[in-house]
Amino acid sequence: MNQVSQLTDENIKKVSKTIWFAIQTSPPMFIVFVYFMNMLELMPPIMPEMRSIFVIIGFLSIGAPFILLGHFKKRQNRIRDNIQLGIDNETADLQGYYTFLVIGLSLCNASSMFGFVLFILTGDVIYSYFFIACSFLLGFLFKPEL
Repeated sequence: MNQVSQLTDENIKKVSKTIWFAIQTSPPMFIVFVYFMNMLELMPPIMPEMRSIFVIIGFLSIGAPFILLGHFKKRQNRIRDNIQLGIDNETADLQGYYTFLVIGLSLCNASSMFGFVLFILTGDVIYSYFFIACSFLLGFLFKPEL
């Protein structure tokens, strides 16, 4: 059986930290890719006229994780309190927490994706680094604290 399908109080900490770490590794990888692609000038900008559209989308994507943050924190606090009190959490609560974690981290990661695509299409390094760094910092809002 898959470990995710059997979320329990014992493995939710390990599963959530593993997922968080795995998703948090993509912004540093994007920074490395952008840096080397820029230094080596591997490809010219494809569509420089798309810069303003991707900058706007990037700024909008920075605010997206805040939509789920309250729900995530509420579930996380409930689960953490139950674990500390020795009360077993229901599988539905653990699954809801896990779902909010994955979707929230994916929303955090969206701005780094837009930053990377912005670089590929327009060659704009500064905004690309900005959006990728914001993505990395936003990921700490969803860091599991069980």
